[in-house]
Amino acid sequence: MSTPLRRTAAIVAVILCLVAGRFVPGAWPTSPREAQAGLFEFTLKDERELGEKFNALVRSQLPLVDDAEIQAYVTDMVNRVAKSMPPQPFPLTIGVIQNNALNAFAAPAGYVFVFTGLILNLNHESEVAAVIAHELAHVTQRHLASRYEKMTTLTIGQLVGMVAGLALGAAAGAPEAGSALILGSQAAAVQTYLGYSREDEREADQVGMNYLVAAGYPPQGMVGAFETIRRMRWLKGQATIPAYLSTHPDVTERLGYLKDRINQMPKAIRDRRQDDGKFLRAQTIIRARYDDPPKAIGYYRGLGAKMTCLDKLGLAVATGRTHDIAAARTAFDEAMACGGGDPLWLREIGRFEIKSRRYELAEDYLKRSVEKNPNDLTALFEYARLLAQTGHFAQALPYMNRVRMNFPDNAEIQTAYGQMLGQSGDLFRAHLHLAYAAVYENNERQAEFQIKKVKDLAKSEEQKQELAKLEELFKKRTELLKRRIL
Repeated sequence: MSTPLRRTAAIVAVILCLVAGRFVPGAWPTSPREAQAGLFEFTLKDERELGEKFNALVRSQLPLVDDAEIQAYVTDMVNRVAKSMPPQPFPLTIGVIQNNALNAFAAPAGYVFVFTGLILNLNHESEVAAVIAHELAHVTQRHLASRYEKMTTLTIGQLVGMVAGLALGAAAGAPEAGSALILGSQAAAVQTYLGYSREDEREADQVGMNYLVAAGYPPQGMVGAFETIRRMRWLKGQATIPAYLSTHPDVTERLGYLKDRINQMPKAIRDRRQDDGKFLRAQTIIRARYDDPPKAIGYYRGLGAKMTCLDKLGLAVATGRTHDIAAARTAFDEAMACGGGDPLWLREIGRFEIKSRRYELAEDYLKRSVEKNPNDLTALFEYARLLAQTGHFAQALPYMNRVRMNFPDNAEIQTAYGQMLGQSGDLFRAHLHLAYAAVYENNERQAEFQIKKVKDLAKSEEQKQELAKLEELFKKRTELLKRRIL
């Protein structure tokens, strides 16, 4: 079995264990007695620990989007929808997963993940918000709690085996390979224990609609989202999507009662307009920066005369990811002529000029981008690296540290910060952050090497405390690795 398949199997198995049932943190159940003994012994402390482990798993194994504009956009949207939720025991922590699946999910302890495919495949922000509202409604209506009760006749160990089989088949691009492992009564068990009931889905639709409307979105967003889900299901083929893994069954029926409800709403709510300015920017960044470059280029060129300034930027960014520098420069020239005063345009051409090795131009563009939008940490990251490259460490280090504090578990950022510190002569902190980078990359050997360096350099009490925090994190993650949770 290849490493990606192992990782996918582990991820999906743990995700569904977290969602479908409770187990005692710190002990992976190996027998029915062991698994069932802890099913209902689940405190807020347990949930916090479980959520932290789940978050570490997702962030270490799945590619997360660290673009500051995308992260801020999704965070604002989720928080906007969540304002109408009843008080929750944990604050929301939001991540964006780079994956074309049309999905979003809420994990234990307030962790919420949105897939880029949700933004890329839907047509309006209200539709993305509707899916998020629906998923959050499952949480607030305690539909997961009712599923816990069903777990009394199914061990988590059995569930892991079933879901791992599906994960392997899906990861290999052959769903039937996984399905072959769960035929007969086991397949029925998966449907029983993993599927929401029709009543659960109806309630999540209705409560989710409440959250959507309270957030100020057009209610048609939920209808539009479900219509897209139904259309994509037919395009992909029903046979490739097992019924018991379908997140949204009975879409046709649900579209009917949702439309009926919208028709009964006040005219002022029904007539709300779509506001997609930020959504289209996010969609462009995702398509141009994270989708397959030839596919993205084909999309934009297919627009022809309908291309907007934003589309021209998307074409330039996507082309800039290829080896055709001349074509990319032409595309950027056209994009800059159209909307070059926007900090996003300045950021992207700055990044392109770094690739072109025209560093002075890149530094000018990135500086202007940061001045216009100080909250764009992606632009700040690139600008800080350029400043360090020219020896301006006094300016670069505070900028990179600000980026690091916003993305503390990002190995690339930790590495860049550590390298800057080393170049500036701060060896203790340099090895400290290079150690963090190795820990977050799950590179045990490199982490041990860097931690030894940190230990040798730690002299002051403050430095020893920093070392202790690092060693504690390394210990926790090593334990998760040994138990194959990471």
